[in-house]
Amino acid sequence: MPHPRLRDLLACLALALFAGCGMKALKPSPAHALDMAFYEYSSDVRWGDFDAAYDFVDPKTKIDHPLSDVDRARFKQISVSAYDVVSRVDGEGKVDQQVQLGIINRNTQIPRNVVFHEHWRWDAEKKKWWLVSGLPDIAPQD
Repeated sequence: MPHPRLRDLLACLALALFAGCGMKALKPSPAHALDMAFYEYSSDVRWGDFDAAYDFVDPKTKIDHPLSDVDRARFKQISVSAYDVVSRVDGEGKVDQQVQLGIINRNTQIPRNVVFHEHWRWDAEKKKWWLVSGLPDIAPQD
């Protein structure tokens, strides 16, 4: 059994550590929220979970340009082999990045790359980053 003072000191340190973690979780900075949004969104896309990725799309974009049944069917026909950020420009409450997506058609096993632009905006009220540009257009370009 540890010495009572050592036990009390360890308890205080643990409490301080957890209190600090809790404060950060309650008030994420826009930069931290951006890192988390990019990580989660790119993971969703990389794993082919486009329904989860669609949750990042700006509500106004969803109203103006809803995801069609044809688009949903296209997403089900592909596997994602790469999600690479080619360039990124940060601005005040917005981020624009160019992304190259490697996709493989599940039926033909033919790989191809799609380059698209992501436009993100910070919603200070909801403390959330929204993808204004919507999900990538993966329709074959002939």
